[in-house]
Amino acid sequence: MWDVILDALIDSAKLLPFLLIIYLLIEWFEQSKTAEQKAIKLLNGKCAPLLAGSIGLVPQCGFSVLATHLYLERYIKMGTLVALFVATSDEALPILLSDGKTFVTAWIVVGIKVVYAVLLGYLINAFDRRSVADTYTDCHAEGCCKHELNSEEEHKGFWAFVKHPLIHTAKIFVYILIINIVFGTLMYYFESDIAKYMEQTVYVQPLVVALVGLIPNCGSSVIITGMYTNGIITFGAMLAGLCANSGIALAVLLKDRQHWRSNLLIVALLYISGVLIGTVFTIIAPDFWSIAA
Repeated sequence: MWDVILDALIDSAKLLPFLLIIYLLIEWFEQSKTAEQKAIKLLNGKCAPLLAGSIGLVPQCGFSVLATHLYLERYIKMGTLVALFVATSDEALPILLSDGKTFVTAWIVVGIKVVYAVLLGYLINAFDRRSVADTYTDCHAEGCCKHELNSEEEHKGFWAFVKHPLIHTAKIFVYILIINIVFGTLMYYFESDIAKYMEQTVYVQPLVVALVGLIPNCGSSVIITGMYTNGIITFGAMLAGLCANSGIALAVLLKDRQHWRSNLLIVALLYISGVLIGTVFTIIAPDFWSIAA
């Protein structure tokens, strides 16, 4: 059992430098007000779903939270928001990229999610008759660790610059460590039973994992990715969960009770789209890019 904990610590520690670099780059982008303003303006144009699908790839739920605020303030359309949600990689991308066995898998996931998100975005926008605001006023969206993305006071000095990347890195390190210990323990005691059960329920996996993806927490993508890297779920099931996942953004969306019907529709669209793409890959190629390969 101590070997499981030690292996979990070693595997988790290997991710630390890579995670910190990712979050430092994201922090720089968030502090660049000019870049952010231009992106928001484009999110209201004809290329909005395409741009949303590209932005969603950044492994940071702060962007999906920002987009949620823009949607609630009627600055972007539903399809644009869904496109960003579906494309959102959250913590899955850094984890997949940092492992040599799943480095190529990460880019396959990226490609599928971008194309799928953009197509869904344009399709949903075609049916969305809701008008959007013509002008943009400054929006101070709340990020994952409860800080304002555009706060001038927060973004002064070296410590202010590295503070949130360090917080995000520490949080995700703890998530990953816990997940590695949990899955390591499960595999240590129940490896054959879990493998047998998942093999028997392979076609049900997208339905279940997509529900996990809807959990409004940055750790849900870590759980999904952990199940895949540990060989517990198929590539299709992982894809279902990651397409349905949008980090903490759903919690922000569901706080708005005034438009609860349209908000629940977005949740339903995320779940259905996740199950659909996951089921397609599971049926057509259940062993596609298996982690055991």
